[in-house]
Amino acid sequence: MASRVDRPSRTLAGLAAAALIATAVLLPGCLVSSQSHESYTGTQVSEATFDQIQPGVTTKAWIEGTLGQPSRKTPLDDGGEVWKWSFTKVKQSSGAILFIFGGSSTTTTGGSVYVEFGPDGVVRKAWRAE
Repeated sequence: MASRVDRPSRTLAGLAAAALIATAVLLPGCLVSSQSHESYTGTQVSEATFDQIQPGVTTKAWIEGTLGQPSRKTPLDDGGEVWKWSFTKVKQSSGAILFIFGGSSTTTTGGSVYVEFGPDGVVRKAWRAE
């Protein structure tokens, strides 16, 4: 009779193990989550737009019409000016596993574009600082 009692116990143990393995295989995909969000402040000047700025040709009117108002204008002694556009990019990421283990990170990057004009309002030079 002892063997009859052991047989159902082994079957239940086998079913429990199978259920545990199935749960372990199926749940991770459901219990892993992640999020990412990027936000910008200021004026980010694309490479394509920046490449259109031609020293000796491009005017203040074109620059202002294309890039908008700069964040800063600095007068020069010779009557020229340096205009500056700055931007900041903040990327926030977070994730969790099984709603128990979690983490997050925030990365901040930025850059500026500078355009120097002569007294005649024509671009002398333009450069980036990242």
